[in-house]
Amino acid sequence: MALPTINDVQLVEPVLTNMLVAYRQSAERFVASRAFPAVPVSSDSGSFPKLTKKYWFTEGLAERAPGDPFASVEYGIESGTYKTKQWAADHAIPDEIRANSQIPMELERVGVELLGQKSLIRKEVAFAADFMKTGVWGTDNTSATDWDDYTSGDPVADLMLASEAISNATGYMPNTLIVGHIVHRALMNHPDVLDRIKYVMAANQANIRSALLSVLGIDNYLVSRATYANINEAGTFAATPIIDDDALLIYSNPSAGLFDATAGKTFVWAPGGGEGTLYRYRENSRHADIIQHKEQWDQAVVAADLGYFFSDIV
Repeated sequence: MALPTINDVQLVEPVLTNMLVAYRQSAERFVASRAFPAVPVSSDSGSFPKLTKKYWFTEGLAERAPGDPFASVEYGIESGTYKTKQWAADHAIPDEIRANSQIPMELERVGVELLGQKSLIRKEVAFAADFMKTGVWGTDNTSATDWDDYTSGDPVADLMLASEAISNATGYMPNTLIVGHIVHRALMNHPDVLDRIKYVMAANQANIRSALLSVLGIDNYLVSRATYANINEAGTFAATPIIDDDALLIYSNPSAGLFDATAGKTFVWAPGGGEGTLYRYRENSRHADIIQHKEQWDQAVVAADLGYFFSDIV
């Protein structure tokens, strides 16, 4: 007769105290907060001044003889507007759940992580819906050959043309390329990109990415890998990319001041939660601890001509 095993004598399967499975997407998979830097505002809506572009691209100095009046130069001022919205949710930890939990984990931490994930998804979905589409930016390119066409597609030439278009129209060189993951995959495998490094370095993703940035003269390459399930909780799970087959080239200036331009900003209002604020309180009527999260912001285009959009590029 064989001796009993540990499984035979263990009446209840043990809970692993050092393991918790969670499908939490890392912040690096999201691009919205990195594409449009945050700027605090003193009211939940308002306007901001913009110097009219045309006055900065014309000649103004005139030949002058001694004693003659000076030529006069002027500038114009326009305005843009923003209107923040508040987004909020809470997570309850009932006393019964806390008392009955067999997993020695921090229930508060799980709640905070859950609310944080919802915040990242909300910003990314809003960014994709508002800015990764035609009719928003200075130029929409809907006719370029797809970049996953490795015979006729020419992403390097297309992006260099886009960079030149932004530079000619604004005086700024774009510095940020935003793509969905399937566009990233096409770029990483395109022969024209690989040919630029094949004699000098190994064709791994880091080297290919570095070569692409160098060729295009940009600093930031943001790949959106975030996915979400556009269903209610009772539906069958199916996740899809938030940003898929589009690409956006912009000039993004995180410290844009009075005499600087930037493609977009995220206007955040602190009294409404800013980029995200957590609160914890006890609700005796529910016999539960509550974790609340609220945020109030508006992702807005500041200078549309600092963006060049490639629609359905793969």
